[in-house]
Amino acid sequence: MRYTARMALRLALVAALSIGLVGCSQPADDDAAAPESTQVKIGFAAPLTGDNALYGEGMKRAVQIAIDEANASDEAKEAGYTFAINAQDDAADPKQAVNVANVLAGDAGVVGVVGHFNSGCSIPAAPVYEKSSLAMVTVSSNPALTATGLQNVNRVVAKDDAQGGFAGALAMELGYTAVSLIDDGTPYGQGLATEFKKAYEAAGGKIASEDRIQAKEVDFSALVTKIKSAKPGAVYYAGAHTEGALLTKQMKESGLKVPVMGGDMLYTPEYMEIAGGTNAEGDLATSLGLPLEQQPKGAEFATKYEEAYGKAPEAYDSYAYDAAWAIINAVLEAGTDRAAVMAAVRSGSVDGVTGMVAFDENGDNKQQIISAYKVTDGAWVQIEQ
Repeated sequence: MRYTARMALRLALVAALSIGLVGCSQPADDDAAAPESTQVKIGFAAPLTGDNALYGEGMKRAVQIAIDEANASDEAKEAGYTFAINAQDDAADPKQAVNVANVLAGDAGVVGVVGHFNSGCSIPAAPVYEKSSLAMVTVSSNPALTATGLQNVNRVVAKDDAQGGFAGALAMELGYTAVSLIDDGTPYGQGLATEFKKAYEAAGGKIASEDRIQAKEVDFSALVTKIKSAKPGAVYYAGAHTEGALLTKQMKESGLKVPVMGGDMLYTPEYMEIAGGTNAEGDLATSLGLPLEQQPKGAEFATKYEEAYGKAPEAYDSYAYDAAWAIINAVLEAGTDRAAVMAAVRSGSVDGVTGMVAFDENGDNKQQIISAYKVTDGAWVQIEQ
């Protein structure tokens, strides 16, 4: 009986070992059959620190949503691609932007770049990417960016000549026959101010005064005194929301109670927060494209963005998402060769959150839509036209 028990034990051990070997061999066969995974990086460049970090951080979050969705797709799995982000902070500084461009161009895994945010960064960075055949899909709006004929540069938003011209005509429609004009000295600000002035004067408007401030400037007392003497019906400010909000705050608190009007960089809730109280009430802003709730897939995007991050998207986040998909689609179509991706981005299209994104021969989005807003009861409310 003891012999039989020992034999039974030996047989049981042999059987267990055999089962274990069979169980171990199956995953090895599965691994051998699975396609080898290739990491594909989407470069991202925008201000992640400083006054414009609000926009850069939001855009980065949107790009990550696109990457997560791509990685969950059957197309990426079948191709064996795993997408990842290489995010770099250009601090809204042109010199840093060139450094960032060199970092991204030097990363062999990067096949395209979503960025930059500021035109003053995109313009010097674009040739760096072009030398490495890196597609660039940007929200920068200065017309000079796509006027150079670089085949790697693509823009998902409307240009400043469309936005500035729209604002100039709108100012006259609203009855502001004399306007003080201010820009912040950046390519974005100067370009926007130039186009506003051109359209405004063509519509019969008068520029009451013309001035330039510096980025990060905080004391506008002397400028406000000068504007007061010019007696404008409104002030058009072409620049970032931080300086714009301080300008309107100091104007209103000094007794100059005329509206500040500006471009898309003013179109954020933080503008009202910095201005404080009711100082921003009645101010106006144009924006590139439609408000999120009017974008074809805006409600769906807002829901998944808020579920992922617990906050609402900023003005450029849906455009950054579509920009990321322009690169992802190009990779799925053409592979990971940079030159092939660059060509596929230019010739491709995205049925995106913001609408159908497709680029013309210069890399500009064929869709050039501008909308306008007014601060009403402490919130940006669209002006119906």
